[in-house]
Amino acid sequence: MTYSLLFSSKYLQTGLEAVALVGILLAFFVPRWRAAWFRGWELRLRNIGRSRWRAVALSAVVPLVIRVALLPVFSFPTPFVHDEFSYLLMGDTFAHGRIVNPPPPEWKHFETEYTLVQPTYSSQYQPAQGLVLAAGQVLTGNPWWGVWISIGLMCGALCWGLSYLLPLPWALCGALGAGLQYGIFGFWMNSYFGGAIAAAAGAMIAGSLARMREKPVSSGFLCGTGLVMLFASRPLEGALWTVVATIWIFVKYRHRFVQIVAAGLLVGVAGGVGLGYYDYRVTGHVFEPPYAEGRDLYGTPQSFWWQPAVIIDHFDNPQLRANYLNQLKFWERRYSIPALWDSTWRRLRDFWKFFVGPFFTPALLFFLLLRRDRRIWPWLLVSIPFVLDHATFHAWYPQHSAPETILIVMILLQCWRHLRVWQRRRGWGLALSRNLATAFALSFVLIGIGRATEDYLPDQITRIWGPLKPAEKGRDRLLAKLHDTGGKYLVFVYYPPTHSYNDEWVFNGAEIPGAPVVFARVVNPASDQRLVQAMPGYEVVRVNAQTGELTWPREDIARDGGKDSGSKSSAP
Repeated sequence: MTYSLLFSSKYLQTGLEAVALVGILLAFFVPRWRAAWFRGWELRLRNIGRSRWRAVALSAVVPLVIRVALLPVFSFPTPFVHDEFSYLLMGDTFAHGRIVNPPPPEWKHFETEYTLVQPTYSSQYQPAQGLVLAAGQVLTGNPWWGVWISIGLMCGALCWGLSYLLPLPWALCGALGAGLQYGIFGFWMNSYFGGAIAAAAGAMIAGSLARMREKPVSSGFLCGTGLVMLFASRPLEGALWTVVATIWIFVKYRHRFVQIVAAGLLVGVAGGVGLGYYDYRVTGHVFEPPYAEGRDLYGTPQSFWWQPAVIIDHFDNPQLRANYLNQLKFWERRYSIPALWDSTWRRLRDFWKFFVGPFFTPALLFFLLLRRDRRIWPWLLVSIPFVLDHATFHAWYPQHSAPETILIVMILLQCWRHLRVWQRRRGWGLALSRNLATAFALSFVLIGIGRATEDYLPDQITRIWGPLKPAEKGRDRLLAKLHDTGGKYLVFVYYPPTHSYNDEWVFNGAEIPGAPVVFARVVNPASDQRLVQAMPGYEVVRVNAQTGELTWPREDIARDGGKDSGSKSSAP
């Protein structure tokens, strides 16, 4: 079972490792334990795995049902990371029937992380995740349901793609394992950051490449669809998969190369036109994506280590400058061997936490045996450019590796198959595979029961799953209070010099003005007053982002701008 990368703790990690260790010890000491029971379940999975579409449907539904069942004890996630608010802005924009928003009044008050306020007010990211969030918002009123359904699509796509790479029952097991490992309590399911759509796209591409011999035209069409989805979510990885797919088709299906590529181009050109139009609406230029515009303005995200750094000489906003300098510091690690080693170690650790975890780690001991698997070798070569891509970027998050999720799952599955037949006479490998799979599933049950009964449990136990609970910041508490009070509020945010840039408050939806609560930066008295006049009907409030203390009335805003003075209150 995975846990959110940003909120993981040593307690949760130790707890999961302890459960895995129990399964390992049982395998060695009582390898025949419950053998008949395990055979029964394996037979059921094998029967389901005889039908590809039945297996795909089961893979998609299982993680969705489990996560819904856990909603009473693990509720909807709250946005925490800067990028999440940017994606939520995009989803809100699409949900309102717009591609972009006009610049807000006195736009310097609304400058914030990974968001453009000029020439349009929009996210600086690609549109795929925004469409997912918009679907959830339009259909249910809550954008998280779009995230939820995207996990089901990812798991179904993984099962479909793996079914052309491995035996179908193993594809089913791999997709179910991925649904539990990367969904349920994982970062992709419990944030608005994205990842599932890119993973589904990568699975479509790999699966279509593997099935081209039997169905070249439809496979070319599906490959093109997957590439469009990637360019709409992770453009660089989309470019890498395009190169891989082109070489693969030319080498393996040269006699049908034109036919396959033509089918892919049919959807690829349509997708490219759509993305070009989106870029034009956001930045005013067909070939300048919002991502590039944001980097030119604010220097974030920073470059790869093999590129020159993005240098920004002037910032009006100290919080944006602090984030830029922090990423520039990460980029400068390339000049230090110890810093590079530390960065590599941290990436490997975080990769292990998200994609492998303690329950799949024993299988990796058989990685070297993959040299015997000739069908796996080409896919190992395909993995190399993606490894180099992530190893040379200044930071790593799980969604960066989402497009190659199917390759990761395939390698883990093949290692697991070698584990299963290890020491066949003694039955150790078979028992290990069964016990670890059971412990893996049991961990969800234990945490769910523990969360439901935590009022009766000591703190030493409840802190184990504490990182899985939605994090709450001062901004969340203030927003809840203002919504409960009713009315419309323009909140000027004052940042003390010692305030961390990670705790950003100025995030808004697509409607400025129009929203019940609008957050704005303190700029200067004249600009602050113009913003107040541009938003009639709003009660003006000022908040200290570090202490959460409120200040009003509106005359103070016009009089002294950025100074933290005036009457204070802890609630509106």
